[in-house]
Amino acid sequence: MTTETAQNLPRREKYSFSTALMGQTIIYNFVNLYLLIFYTDVLGISAAAAGTIFLAARVWDAVNDPIMGVIVDHTRTRWGKCRPYLLFLPLPIAILTVLLFNAPQWSEPAKVMYAAVTYILWGMFYTSVDIPLWTMSSRMTTDTHQRESLIASGRIFNIIGSALPVILVVPLKQALGGGNEARGYLLTVIIFCLAGLPLLIQSFFGTTERAACGDEVKPAFRENLKAIWGNKPLLILLASSILNVFVVLPVNAGIYFVTYNLGNEGYFAIMAGTVLVSAGIGSGLAPLLAKRYKPRNILIWISLITAVVFSAGYFIGYSSFPLIIALTFILGVLLGIPLVLRTSMLAETIEDYERHSGKRSEGIIFSSMTFSSKLKMGIAAFTVGLVLRTVGYVPEISQTAEALNGIFALLTLLPALGSLLTIIPLWYYKLEK
Repeated sequence: MTTETAQNLPRREKYSFSTALMGQTIIYNFVNLYLLIFYTDVLGISAAAAGTIFLAARVWDAVNDPIMGVIVDHTRTRWGKCRPYLLFLPLPIAILTVLLFNAPQWSEPAKVMYAAVTYILWGMFYTSVDIPLWTMSSRMTTDTHQRESLIASGRIFNIIGSALPVILVVPLKQALGGGNEARGYLLTVIIFCLAGLPLLIQSFFGTTERAACGDEVKPAFRENLKAIWGNKPLLILLASSILNVFVVLPVNAGIYFVTYNLGNEGYFAIMAGTVLVSAGIGSGLAPLLAKRYKPRNILIWISLITAVVFSAGYFIGYSSFPLIIALTFILGVLLGIPLVLRTSMLAETIEDYERHSGKRSEGIIFSSMTFSSKLKMGIAAFTVGLVLRTVGYVPEISQTAEALNGIFALLTLLPALGSLLTIIPLWYYKLEK
């Protein structure tokens, strides 16, 4: 490791990393927010089949993500360990994203197979960029405060990238589709990929890896696995993150809620936009809180408060849209703070493991973070599909009271449970700065 990491991180590199995250999230959030309802209401496959596809893809990530992490840790080029992937692989992601929102007029089994193959391939290529990009945050600087600032900046740009699909997709697909939902989604996703692709690629030219590849010994495969299984603080963080799975249910269920419970698809932009703005505020507050309090304690208290607010939302109901927006804003702030703290704490486990083992395995450790994030989204989509099937959801008709209540529970009671479950592993987290 070179001593160059101690210098101040140039602002231009900080923004290059951040805008790359924005470009990545433009594509990722488009898929996360709209693919499930595209499958059920446009492609025409069942909610259960769609949810199963999401879950199966995440099970495959249990193999794919660690492999990619090992590949990154063994990469040695004149450009570094991570930057080559940011140059060559964004284009395949964009192409596969467009294919995800294609709606062939085939039999349902053929459509299910098409959806499964394209989505799993998309996830594999997305991983090939996601892991190197997040690993860059530990290779650009090892100074704790600089890294927290870098990650906070990245999260804020990440939220901006998330906001664009939220605000623009519904009006764009309606304008471009002219009443044809399939055509509207396809043309809209092409526009978003053309916007996100150059933002990702520019990070190759705008960032620097200050940890010299030549100074490091390539870890053996057993050492790569030990970086996860022998890293107790990391395992605790991953367990806490995965138990937080129900908190992300609104990502998939939100579009159903505004369409059927509120009766206005246009409300989705207002609600999700409110979350994104307030999450940006929370992300900006995180480094300030971390200077005064232990990140582990912050996460515990934030999770408790989040559970209370989600539960209150269920009993208040959704008859008042301004009140929904007020609660949504509060939740966004609360959910934005852990986004920064968890990533920063993960980077600390890298350095703690390096102090004990002499090995610096950023790739495999960050692959565990990306895997846990995608596993949560897969479980969330599967849960949404399962709940929709259980409560009798039928696409594009007025829903029964049971179905409406089930959709609302996906946005309130289940996320409250997830907020409480995530606290359990954190009681055993002892690693400090």
